[in-house]
Amino acid sequence: MRPEDVVELRVHGVSGTPPEAMLGDPFPTPVAGDDVARFLRAGKPARALSSGRTRTVEAFHWGRFTSGGASRALWLVLIPFAILNLARYTLLGAGRFAEAVLRLLGLVLTCMLVTATAYASLELLVRQCAGTAACRSEHLGFFDGWPFGAMLLVGMVPPGLVITVLWWFGRQTFLYEPKGTHHAWETRTGSLGDYAFWHTSPRTPVLRDAHVAAACVVVGVLYAGALRTEQPDRPSDLVSWTVVGLGALVLAWAVGCVVMSPDRRKVNSRALKWASVAYLLLAAGLATAVLWQAPTGATGSVTPLAGFEAVTNVLAASAMLLLVVLLGACVRMRHSARGVELMVADKRFRPMWHGYAAVVIAAVATTLAVGFSGGLAYRVVDWVGDPVPEAGRQGLVLSTSYLVGAGLWGVLAIAFPLLVAPIVAAMVRQVSSALVFAAGSVAAAVAVALRWTAMPGWAFWAAAVAAGVLYAVGAVSCVRHANGVAVRDGVVADYPGRADRPGIGKVALNQRLASAKYRYHWLLGAVALLGGVLVAAGGGLALARLAHPAWRAAPPPGLADWLSTVPAQELGALGSLVVSGLVLVLLLLGVRTWQSPRMRTAVGIVWDLVAFWPRLAHPICPPPYGGRATIELTSRAVRLAGHHDVGAVVLSGHSQGSVVCFAALSLLRRESERPDPADGERYIRQADAVAALRRVGLVTYGSQLQWAYSRLFPHYLGHAELVRLRDELGDRWWNVHRSTDPLGGPVQVWPETAEERVFADPKLWGVRCGNDVRLRDPEFLDPDPDMVASPLRGHSDYYDDPVFDEVVARVADAVAPSRTTVVIGDLSLSGGS
Repeated sequence: MRPEDVVELRVHGVSGTPPEAMLGDPFPTPVAGDDVARFLRAGKPARALSSGRTRTVEAFHWGRFTSGGASRALWLVLIPFAILNLARYTLLGAGRFAEAVLRLLGLVLTCMLVTATAYASLELLVRQCAGTAACRSEHLGFFDGWPFGAMLLVGMVPPGLVITVLWWFGRQTFLYEPKGTHHAWETRTGSLGDYAFWHTSPRTPVLRDAHVAAACVVVGVLYAGALRTEQPDRPSDLVSWTVVGLGALVLAWAVGCVVMSPDRRKVNSRALKWASVAYLLLAAGLATAVLWQAPTGATGSVTPLAGFEAVTNVLAASAMLLLVVLLGACVRMRHSARGVELMVADKRFRPMWHGYAAVVIAAVATTLAVGFSGGLAYRVVDWVGDPVPEAGRQGLVLSTSYLVGAGLWGVLAIAFPLLVAPIVAAMVRQVSSALVFAAGSVAAAVAVALRWTAMPGWAFWAAAVAAGVLYAVGAVSCVRHANGVAVRDGVVADYPGRADRPGIGKVALNQRLASAKYRYHWLLGAVALLGGVLVAAGGGLALARLAHPAWRAAPPPGLADWLSTVPAQELGALGSLVVSGLVLVLLLLGVRTWQSPRMRTAVGIVWDLVAFWPRLAHPICPPPYGGRATIELTSRAVRLAGHHDVGAVVLSGHSQGSVVCFAALSLLRRESERPDPADGERYIRQADAVAALRRVGLVTYGSQLQWAYSRLFPHYLGHAELVRLRDELGDRWWNVHRSTDPLGGPVQVWPETAEERVFADPKLWGVRCGNDVRLRDPEFLDPDPDMVASPLRGHSDYYDDPVFDEVVARVADAVAPSRTTVVIGDLSLSGGS
């Protein structure tokens, strides 16, 4: 087969592999695309060792979609929004009610962030610090001589900047305008094969405007509530309640847009946005004028601004209630016909967390949002003074929602590390070690609790020593566990010879660690469980304060006293430090992932998960690259098969690239079924799609399609969808994986049962099971003077294994059998081999 008869189109994964590395060519030739999504071609054809088959290799480099410096760092700080948007795609099917609940929860999380910023700026800095002489002179001296109204106006700058940033980020996109008439989604939930699904939904701009409007209204309501603050010549409460009532009307408009999620062609969301901005300016201007001469020379503490405590409690209670409602909606979906259909599959292919993935992920997002909001307020208080739960105590009054939230995050910071060791041991199937670690964690928890009691010091040390001993026993048990022996026997079978050769132990250890990928979700489930309990506790307390008339003005006496104790203060400080550290780490990761390839790999799986899908549950997420990448790849495949008359186009996807390839084939398959519109304008003509589909094959490697994506997104990438594509492509789809790969695994078969070996050389072979091929990693252990030493590659460098070339060659032959060309004089004769 001539090189131009086969084109392998490589699509990289999360790490953004440079095209030079993908192609093994330091100077590849650009052939299509632009600065963000580009196609480059290697100067020399690739060749399979065993069969001698050659092919042209192109690389599709989409890494610049998810690269960036400071902007990426800011996106990581806003990751709770992106995680919540991800939850929408984990639902078991079409659930209008569940989707509406998720959108409402997203609105609450946005308001939490803006409220926390306004609380820190207006309440803590302007009112309680700049409003007292001592704190102002020590920390905010530039406010000396300013009237309170002017300071209140300056306090609007931070929340105003946050709202502006949210609006600007929500407008970002990678997509061009779609070709032809923009058609509606073919199904309520959308699908990977629907062209409209991959373009910016007309509902997203409405959601974005509604979020901006709600954020403006919340800040405006805080200003309106401040009118009721105790002061000389305070205006009638009727003025404050009138302004609050206007805000409630605008907020109801925004909530209606979020719940109904209308098309932008059916509702004027811009009017909503500008109405909310006008309301914010009205409320801020009125509060500034009325409070212009409010006293600012207090020598002690001052009365907090009215309304701030109520707003924070409403948001905390709303988040808790919406999570409970979402749980109920998911229970209903799980017992629907679609849910039953998904849950009766083999347990290895069933949806994660028994079909409650949306609740788990939403709980993680809410936990992060609550922590970020409370951590911000707590850090500001810690900078200018000491946090106290109510007026009359020495320090700055901090909302009980933020105090309790910081304390609960302190509990989470202690509890989660204690759970890591037993969960990880269970993830690598070492139950006895997990039980020992669990006992050690219980002893450690007892030691932590004893530290805050009046028990003798020896009791604390006894519990701490017991915990240390149990952890040591668990570690030894983990190393010597029988499961490790079984893995070692499997490695020896791959590399026949003595079992004590150098390298056997290292390979076995890497395989044991990589096997944990099938249980990664256990750790996330633990975070969601702990976080959900803490959110429920904080939300329940906030709801009690709203419902109990005597607790609206001040927290319950017992609670206020406990929040002033040493354990509560230390837990709050710990929680605040953990949240602040987490935010700082996210900022540093955002910058480092742009600079360091290793760091990109470390955080890339999360980044690609949250940035792949369209923005439908929360509009303020990283710009989704999935649509642009899928459309560009499909267009290139059609161009090669049609215009360039390539006999076989092999889409070759690594890791996340395998998902892009799967989506491209789904899109191509659907376009081949959809008739051309009357006006003739469409993305791909039906005849071109049909012709291209016959000439396309697929090779996936290091892929998470089976163990992660099909279980996390069962409606879009479920096992049935994988089977449908496999049945259609047959031998035109092969998958390659390694047992040492901590992210990739089998796709079409599970568990593995060896059928035959795929040889690239007598010493270089992989094990075939169906159309899945497991590569040995390393390729060989025994030194060979005529071969370069083979490193452990794990999730990387699949291209460098000679067996990979054999797999691509087999796929190419399945698409278009190789041709033999004989030249006799001026006559050329071609035929199948």
